[in-house]
Amino acid sequence: MMQNLNTAMEAPRITVIDPRVLEKQKLRVAAYARVSSDSKDQINSYLAQVDFYTKYISSREDWIMVDIYADEGLSGLETQKRDDFNRMLEDCRAGKIDRILVKSISRFARNTKEYIQYMRELLRLGISIYFEKENIDTGKLTTEQAAQIYGAFAQMESTNHSSTMRHSNRMRMQKGIFTPPTAPYGYRLVERELEIVKEEADIVQYIFRTYLNGQGIDDISNELNDLGAIRGHGRERWHPSTVSYILTNISYTGNMIWQKSYATDTVPFRQVRNTGQKAQYFVENTHPAIVSMDEFEKVKTLMAFRKEQFLSNAQPRPSIYSKHIFCAVCGSVCRRKVTKGKIYWVCRKHDQSKSRCPVPQIPESEITAAVLRLSGKLIKNRDQILGAMLERLRELQERELRSNRKISDIDHELAHLSEQNLVLVRLKSKGYVDPALYLSQQDEIIRKQKDLRKLRRNILETMGGNQQIQATETMLDYLEGASPWKKTVDGEIFEALIERIQVISAEEAKIRLLNELELTECMERTVR
Repeated sequence: MMQNLNTAMEAPRITVIDPRVLEKQKLRVAAYARVSSDSKDQINSYLAQVDFYTKYISSREDWIMVDIYADEGLSGLETQKRDDFNRMLEDCRAGKIDRILVKSISRFARNTKEYIQYMRELLRLGISIYFEKENIDTGKLTTEQAAQIYGAFAQMESTNHSSTMRHSNRMRMQKGIFTPPTAPYGYRLVERELEIVKEEADIVQYIFRTYLNGQGIDDISNELNDLGAIRGHGRERWHPSTVSYILTNISYTGNMIWQKSYATDTVPFRQVRNTGQKAQYFVENTHPAIVSMDEFEKVKTLMAFRKEQFLSNAQPRPSIYSKHIFCAVCGSVCRRKVTKGKIYWVCRKHDQSKSRCPVPQIPESEITAAVLRLSGKLIKNRDQILGAMLERLRELQERELRSNRKISDIDHELAHLSEQNLVLVRLKSKGYVDPALYLSQQDEIIRKQKDLRKLRRNILETMGGNQQIQATETMLDYLEGASPWKKTVDGEIFEALIERIQVISAEEAKIRLLNELELTECMERTVR
């Protein structure tokens, strides 16, 4: 029986499975392009770069294209304003990209700090960057020193470019063909020429006429606010300082003084008042006049006369500090008090009885000095303080809104449009699409992308915790145009920067900014 069982069992059969070579995973490659703001044909330049990178990436069998990210007409010095750059970073963080192609370091970043920051992050994510012009592959860099050298090179390139631009502007000034980067109120730039804006020009003429008829600067600004006169530059209210600036601006006579300020030589570039360090240029008949030279000279004479005759006898006007200074100890609103010709601000409870609050009266000059010191620090360090805060607030907001359905739908549609764009480029490169149809459809895709990005920004601006972001952006805009040599505090500083001043003691005050950031500033005591 055992013999029959052994006979029934068959010998084991062995099948050898041949090893298969796994298909090598393709590298997911993206490209980043940026069209300079001085490009005369940004769309064509953009399309040319898209076409180039599409063909280049498609020519590699071991690569697969993710997307072409491109920003138009924006400065590389301000990364937060580059929508597609930030979208590319989001895709990198989401694990969609292995390698990025960039024409040059200066197209990626023109600031050493930003260059190092983003290069470190991308390397941590396992993403390499190839800079074509410099022939640099960050995947092969082994030391932080090399990164700093290349970043410094990019910053040097930006500095050299700025120096070239300054020299070019100076040559244009000497030849009388310089065009200012911004137009004064009452004008707009049209093809490098100043053109009168009638509605604003009427207001300028009204200001000159009213002043010459005897009305004061304060009354004129109040009247303009009551009339709802157009302010310009996104501002809503008129201030005496604004009216005074218009009355003393010779540009309204059709003449110009160029280089009243100049840019510093190092990054970050700052505009500095020209008090004799550089030559100035007075140029006649550069553009249409809004007021006559005779009116301008009469205003100049009248202002000097009024200052001499009435300044010492002028009645005190409502202080810009009213309802902005508080006692940090008891919370009372401080009131204005004049003692022996000097102006003080004092806690109401302390003024009634020193036992009710220990915070003493503070000279207004010390408060003004503290506010000007703080604003000066913020102007000098706006990016380090407010810029960093804005970036952090935006990161927190992005985290909160990533799960938002509307944002998700917009991002999905943007990705879909990018895919359409890539398909269209490939079809055109193979000659399947008529050039005219290609340009038409390409323009339509770009328009839809811009509309969607605008809608996305609007949603971010109207949802969850955006007041701090808006306030911080307002403050950064104000500081960008603020004068670092300002000697007085005007109403605009409370409109665009400071919410309140809290007097802690005779030695220090806490200044609360519009975005809820609170900073402490020391008082400089004066002899009383």
